[in-house]
Amino acid sequence: MADRLARHNLPHPSHCPLCNQENEDIQHLLTKCVFARQFWHQDLAPLGLDQHVPRRREASFVERWRKSSRKVHKNKRKGLKFIVILGAWSIWKHRNKCVFIGASPSVNQVLQSFNGEKHLWVMAGGRGLPALYPGQDGHVAEFQ
Repeated sequence: MADRLARHNLPHPSHCPLCNQENEDIQHLLTKCVFARQFWHQDLAPLGLDQHVPRRREASFVERWRKSSRKVHKNKRKGLKFIVILGAWSIWKHRNKCVFIGASPSVNQVLQSFNGEKHLWVMAGGRGLPALYPGQDGHVAEFQ
């Protein structure tokens, strides 16, 4: 990612803008980065899915979630897929804010953005989410 920005003479970080510990690539950003793993833990643990938080040694973002999807009960698979896609999108947007407008990395900001988007998707009829976030009235329960 940083290499593509460099080719186009755009500002780019020398290391991951979220953890500043390693070179940035998509696998690091979404699975290996301590920032991303903290986000996944804070999102998945309240659902009882903390065993699906990516580990440092994960080689592939796609393969990690494919394996997790197979281990989750069938009625929760669509919800997990939704969380993974929206979570990756939320991390990516936050990364871009850090790179292009100088925002400071904040897991809480990513979680707020994620929860706001998730709420909108539920209101729009997002399938699979009520199985993961059952509220008393069948709507998504927010986790703060």
